[in-house]
Formats: sequence, C-alpha cells, structure tokens
Amino acid sequence: MMDFPVPAPKELVREKYRRLRRELPPTAPPAAGASLAEHALSSVPGLVPPGSTVAAYLSAGREPGTLPLLHGLRERGYDVVVPICQPDRRLLWCRWSPDAPLVPGLFPSVPEPAGERMPAAELPRLNLVLVPALAVDHTGVRMGKGGGYYDRFLSGLRAAGNTAPAVGIVYDHEFAPAGSWPADHFDQPMDAVLTPSGWKTLPRHPVYS
Repeated sequence: MMDFPVPAPKELVREKYRRLRRELPPTAPPAAGASLAEHALSSVPGLVPPGSTVAAYLSAGREPGTLPLLHGLRERGYDVVVPICQPDRRLLWCRWSPDAPLVPGLFPSVPEPAGERMPAAELPRLNLVLVPALAVDHTGVRMGKGGGYYDRFLSGLRAAGNTAPAVGIVYDHEFAPAGSWPADHFDQPMDAVLTPSGWKTLPRHPVYS
C-alpha cells in the first residue's frame, strides 16, 4: 500500500503554485513550449489518429507555451479547438488556426479567436483534451485556478459517454507527489500529464473509482 503525505489545504497549495509561476522568468513559457510540442507530437499520433479533434487552449501569462504544439497539431492534420469562457462557468469551443484573429473574451488575460462558438456535443471526433493546470499530482489529481470550468466540462463530457483522454499541461516542478493536496468529489482526473521533460500516462487513484 502506498503511503501518501498529509495533504495541505488546497487554497494554500494553489497560492504556492501561483507564486512560483509569477516568479518564473519571461523565457520560461516559450522554452517550455518548444519541449512540450516535441514530446506531445511524438505521442499524440499513437493515441488519436490525424483528423481527430483536439481540444487545446491558448496559453497566457506564465503558463507553459502552447502555440508550438497547436501549430504542430494543425500541420499534422488535427482539428484544433480552443475554449471560450461563458459567464455561467461553461465552456464553448472555437476552431483555431494560425491566422485566426483574437478578440476580447470574458477574461481579458485569456485570448480567444474570432469564429463560431460551439458546445462540445457539436465537435466531431473529439478524441483528446489538453487541460491547463497549476499542478497535477502523480495520480492525476489536478490543481486548477479555482473557477471550475474544466471540471464541469470534463464531467459533462464523461456523462455523455466521451472517454477522450484528458492531459494536464504543467512545468516539471508542478508534477507533484501523490496526495500533495486533497481531492474534491467534483475534481476530474487527468489521464496523463505533459511537461517539458515528457508525456506521462497516469494511473487512476482509488479516490476516483
């Protein structure tokens, strides 16, 4: 049986990872982005076929950069969509392309492309979800920013019968030991984690069974 550390209060852990991100140098996101793309683009074709829809996101601030990955997915024939935040904490989706103009969204710091907004049910062949995170532990428990958008989205996706893998994207130091913070009942687990050092498939902890 595995021994887990006593989890710290979730908000304290969230603030710790927020602070660590703020302290990263401006060179960190693009450097991470190049490595993320290299590892993901060697893993994704073995997981989902070209022609599939990949739900990704446009990174902002000190998040690991996602633009190289989005470009690479498009070049390999994937249909890339990115989230559009709604006032009721729902996500709609919009197709992304390198020449898509960006428009103001609900949150000024989160870029959104112009174009048709669609619910997940209208996305054909949605076979992979790339998820932003502040941290992910070794059993797939994700630390988000606290809005609940992705937990709601993934819960609805699973309820509709879509089992597309959910992959949390974080820096290496944000891939945390199991049990580093408590898992809430509404938390949706990650099936894998992508860091600048590689793609790692994760086991499911019994908390989710």
